[in-house]
Amino acid sequence: MLRTLQRLVATLSLAAAPVCVFVSLSASLSVSLSLSVSVPLAKAGAETPRAAPPFAGLEVLNPPVPGPDLALVDLSGMPVRLSGAPVTVLNFWATWCAPCVAELPTLIALDEALSDRGLRVVAASLDRSPEQIEAFWTQQGFSDGLEIVLDNKGDLFRSFSADTLGARGVPYTAVLNGAGEVVSWYAGEADWASENVLAYFEALLLDPSVANETSSKP
Repeated sequence: MLRTLQRLVATLSLAAAPVCVFVSLSASLSVSLSLSVSVPLAKAGAETPRAAPPFAGLEVLNPPVPGPDLALVDLSGMPVRLSGAPVTVLNFWATWCAPCVAELPTLIALDEALSDRGLRVVAASLDRSPEQIEAFWTQQGFSDGLEIVLDNKGDLFRSFSADTLGARGVPYTAVLNGAGEVVSWYAGEADWASENVLAYFEALLLDPSVANETSSKP
């Protein structure tokens, strides 16, 4: 186990946005570790679909990349699919991850600002049980509007670990179009209610051909 963690830490290079490392040792055992390391932020100014202006640190995929076809479950145990909304913000987080907890209020604010215009914000927790998440949410005094789902074995999170998708630790956020494809991603903590971030999502929502654009398939 120690060697596994040492190898994982060695792959993380120093940069600006702090993350927490999630290590799954088996289907029934997982270990979480909060470290003072961070992953490189994606290049600012990357090419973006049409008019949507990328904010600093956002990695834009053009064309979009097919998203993983895995179902999450909500806190009542019902399956949840990620496709359907014009734009979906999928954020991976955990109660033990300080950067994740720090950015949650801004995700709630983003959801409150743009949900009535078609934006869907999904907070996928790597915690072990719905009861743990519910107790934490109540303790923090967060509002009940945000959609919370469970990825307690980390299966969906690991499916975003390909080089093109960049998931190495949490928090990690992917932006999906209506077909469930990944159009952009961000590694690390962010202010999801900042002016630049809101401008990016407003531009996506204003142009349905961008938000619902699918990548070409053979």
